Amino acid sequence: MRFLKLLFFLSFIVPHIGHAQNITIYSKPDSLIYERYIARFEKQKKETLGELLINSAKFFIGKPYVASTLEGSDNETLTINLRELDCTTFIENCVVLSLVIKSGDHSFDNYRETLRNTRYRNGVVDGYASRLHYTSDWIYENAKRGILKNISKEIGGKTVRHPLSFMSEYSLSYKHLKNNPSEIKKIKDIEAIINGRNNYEIIPVSSITANEKNIKDGDIIAFATSISGLDYSHVGMAYRQNGELHFIHASSSQKQVVIEKKTLSDYCKSSKNCTGISILRINK
Repeated sequence: MRFLKLLFFLSFIVPHIGHAQNITIYSKPDSLIYERYIARFEKQKKETLGELLINSAKFFIGKPYVASTLEGSDNETLTINLRELDCTTFIENCVVLSLVIKSGDHSFDNYRETLRNTRYRNGVVDGYASRLHYTSDWIYENAKRGILKNISKEIGGKTVRHPLSFMSEYSLSYKHLKNNPSEIKKIKDIEAIINGRNNYEIIPVSSITANEKNIKDGDIIAFATSISGLDYSHVGMAYRQNGELHFIHASSSQKQVVIEKKTLSDYCKSSKNCTGISILRINK
């Protein structure tokens, strides 16, 4: 029985072996989901990027929400999980898959490399700290690479001072930081760099309704938080329904990917920690 369980595990996890930093962990079901996605969307290259992003988001509706799906490996490894999503990996995959369709190269290798370039600083997997953990850092690095533009200030936002320290301060809550002083030091250094940029641009909750006309379907919404030391607590994708601005997201409360029933403004107003939003537009 133990032997059969081992065989099952080995058939489920399929590592792509290459240079150490390019090892990828994924499962056969993940590759099948990717194949279904490509089969459905490969002819949509001429769709607008906004339409493709929304269609990609809808592709995942009903998929289960599972937290910390990237934390399974003891060593930092590019992990692909299309079966289970948290809010970040949901958005990440919608963006990456849409870019793959637009590129015309639908190979799994292109998807894997685009995901790596989006998820890691300079596209290099080099330990736990190389992953773009803070959404502020993810925004900055992907804007620098030309993947997206932070349009928050253009549509009613303002620069807010909100220093980051959450990961280093609560290091015991992170598997890869717990009892790992050298990795904590790296995270502290990254927090200092992010804080030095002072590029935390937020549309306050009170201003969302007045400025939502400038938010397009497919824009990425990052929800700013009042939690000390943390920048954002959630991400979703803007989506208009019956003339009202809602969003699609991997919901921790509903335990799956859903079209949010509340409007964007009402959702933020009902959250005790939401201080506003940042709007990110994926580049054509």
